[in-house]
Amino acid sequence: MKGQYRAINELLLFGIGAILAISAAVTVSTLVVPTQSQSQKEQYEMIANLVSMATTKTYLCSDYGDCNLSVEIPEKLSEDRYTIDLDNSQVSVSNFRTRAGINTQTIYYEKDVKGYATSSGRSFVVEGDNNIILSKW
Repeated sequence: MKGQYRAINELLLFGIGAILAISAAVTVSTLVVPTQSQSQKEQYEMIANLVSMATTKTYLCSDYGDCNLSVEIPEKLSEDRYTIDLDNSQVSVSNFRTRAGINTQTIYYEKDVKGYATSSGRSFVVEGDNNIILSKW
């Protein structure tokens, strides 16, 4: 009888330990995923603002002739590569793999504004003369 009691006691202790470990892992994963997605969204908004500011600066500079502006960007945001798409007054920053991302509006420029860049280049160039073009470095 003493041997059975000891075996049951060890099995119960192992089961309780496993339940505690699994519940801790589930709790951490449920807290990390929303935090990571919120952080990724905020980082995408910061990149969109950076593109908007670079475009505005190039637009103002292009009134005086040809203007090129090179801007360095991070290779990854929240461990994912991303793309930047500029189409007139709209900037889109999206995840390269899932295509999830954000769209923001910029000011209206009196010139055609187009371009596409990926984060793998680690920088992009905004060129301005008659049109404003965003391109990968």
